[in-house]
Amino acid sequence: MNSFNFFINPQTKLLRCGWRALAFLFVLSLPQWMMATLFKSSAAESGGSVFDVSLATILVYLILVAWVLLLSWVSLKFLDGLSFRSLGVSFHSHWRREITHGFAIAFMMIVAVFAVQTIGGSRVEANPFWFNGGINPSALSVVCQNLAMALILMILAGAFEELVFRGYPFQTLLRGLPPVVPILILSVYFGLGHWGNPSRTLFSTVNTVLAGIWLALAYLKTRSLWFPIALHVGWNWTMGAIFGFPVSGLLIPKHPLLLSTEGTELWLTGGSYGPEGGAAATIVVLITSIWIWKSDWLTVAPEMQAALSEPAPQPEAPVRLNLQNEES
Repeated sequence: MNSFNFFINPQTKLLRCGWRALAFLFVLSLPQWMMATLFKSSAAESGGSVFDVSLATILVYLILVAWVLLLSWVSLKFLDGLSFRSLGVSFHSHWRREITHGFAIAFMMIVAVFAVQTIGGSRVEANPFWFNGGINPSALSVVCQNLAMALILMILAGAFEELVFRGYPFQTLLRGLPPVVPILILSVYFGLGHWGNPSRTLFSTVNTVLAGIWLALAYLKTRSLWFPIALHVGWNWTMGAIFGFPVSGLLIPKHPLLLSTEGTELWLTGGSYGPEGGAAATIVVLITSIWIWKSDWLTVAPEMQAALSEPAPQPEAPVRLNLQNEES
């Protein structure tokens, strides 16, 4: 292989998939200071673990989602010769089903996690902030506002993370490498992305890598990002806003609907990191991952299949891509 072929695939005349993914991640990281500043200020203002669910935080995530969508469009058009529809966030015929099923599955997963955690002494009760022998209407109103704000934030945060970890870099590697390679690379990257969270452990990082595999399988079954986004958002919102567990070491929101105790068996419940740091989540995510991969009802929408099969129009003669194996 000469030096030119090291960068360019001689069959497709495209930059090789690894270089495309690296170029995307490099440009994506340029405004990374925004995220670093966001987490630092939120932790400082809240004592280290309560995440600041504010309009300013939501605005930052909105900008980040817009940025990664713009970068994905540019990369797909000029590096892969594909249309934006191939990214998996278009309103295809299955998108509503993928969102509702994804959210429902994630909700049931957290219920299952809590059920396993009860073996280790975990308990749940109504948040005394709004229910202390009776309902406090004004406090309940605050809780409802917290739930709504947390949902908006988690939708944006979940969408941003899926666009980064199951979006363009993952998908462009899939076009040139066996699926196991991008699954492992981006899942490890996903796990390391949570390394700086409060109370993280090696076990919690392994669980996050496992969660990355779970979400990657969800994408592979649908070739759409709606399903993994819904799973991601549903998991975080149910865990933090409904059950009151820490979400990757962060309390989101300040006033959840319920409060759940850690229990005594921290290896099972995850302690102050939350369920993602314990074996209960490991068991549930593993079982769900296998079930998702074996499920026949999860299929690729016809529009997604077409978008992945046909390159976008180019100024010059278009290059047809082999989705199964772009590179020799």
